[in-house]
Amino acid sequence: MVMIMIKGLYIHIPFCDQICTYCDFCKMVANDELKIEYMRALITEMEYFSDLVANVDTIYIGGGTPSSIDRDLLEPLLIELNNIVDFKKVKEFTFEANPCDISEELLKLLKKYHVNRISMGVQTVDEKLLKFLRRTHNLEVVNNAVDLIKQFDFSMNLDFLYAIPGQTIDQLNKDLSYIEKFSPSHISYYSLIVEDRTILSYLINNHKIADFSSDLAREFGEVVDKKLDNLGYIKYEFSNYAKPGYESLHNLHYWNLEEYLGIGLNASSQFNYTRVKNPKSIKEYIAGTKKNALNMHEIEDFNPKLEFLLMGLRKVAGISIKEYEKRIRKPLFEVYPILKKHLKNGLLEINDNNLKLSKNGVYLANQVFVDLLE
Repeated sequence: MVMIMIKGLYIHIPFCDQICTYCDFCKMVANDELKIEYMRALITEMEYFSDLVANVDTIYIGGGTPSSIDRDLLEPLLIELNNIVDFKKVKEFTFEANPCDISEELLKLLKKYHVNRISMGVQTVDEKLLKFLRRTHNLEVVNNAVDLIKQFDFSMNLDFLYAIPGQTIDQLNKDLSYIEKFSPSHISYYSLIVEDRTILSYLINNHKIADFSSDLAREFGEVVDKKLDNLGYIKYEFSNYAKPGYESLHNLHYWNLEEYLGIGLNASSQFNYTRVKNPKSIKEYIAGTKKNALNMHEIEDFNPKLEFLLMGLRKVAGISIKEYEKRIRKPLFEVYPILKKHLKNGLLEINDNNLKLSKNGVYLANQVFVDLLE
């Protein structure tokens, strides 16, 4: 019998009040009736897998925009979570929120049900760029939200973007000064990628706006790295920076290729050397929870030999060669001899038995990843 050790639980709430120009996540604007139906289905699926998630050590409620859900719809989900999960074992419980939704009422509710970390999408504090991204907040709203989150003593992650079309170095430095002023415990700072089937992709492809230069994006990334390092943040993954001891434990489960369960629309799960995904159609998802939740999963390709490497190289520390060979039971350079090429050209390096991307390799990581995928 194979022992399943699920460490993380992800819960997807796909609803948003407005769709941002750059977003390709599984999301939608929906009426109240559909939201009610969906939240009931979410609880049904969670109950179905209650034995698997009882002992998780991280929970992450993401979206979409979970904070956009009415409190009377959110609270039953939180109650059921507290009935199923042993919270004595939970080290980190993250809830994603938009600045506009942060209120004393919401934060009191989250505290009541053991949420200890808020991840808030700021993206930028520049008003012009916020309008371009179709964000619903402004600087004053962000300030009030950050103050409230600190007042309620949550650990806090703020999401920021750089390489936004039209963004200047002054606007970037304005965002970095904001981070310096409020000093959150964690920063996720992403280079904006133009994804297919987004408003941003349409605007660029139809020559309504110019894409951001890749060379300039690298320069901006280096500015971000240097400034956050000076502010005492440790960069531990491509786009994630933490004050010591505040790394995202939930996301580390993904990057360390550990077992997790995802519930909700289009959510992925990985356990027992298998990866499965829930339906993309909300009607199909809701119907599936009324039958047999397990049968609605689609099995996806999963190659632990490759993915342990790809996910691990996202971390600044890289992967432990010993841990790789313990899991895969084969020498790393026998499985992927192509890695030697990138050790020679300087994109990879070995430090204390860890294989990692070099400083230059972080910016040219796709050259390594493409070779591994061939």
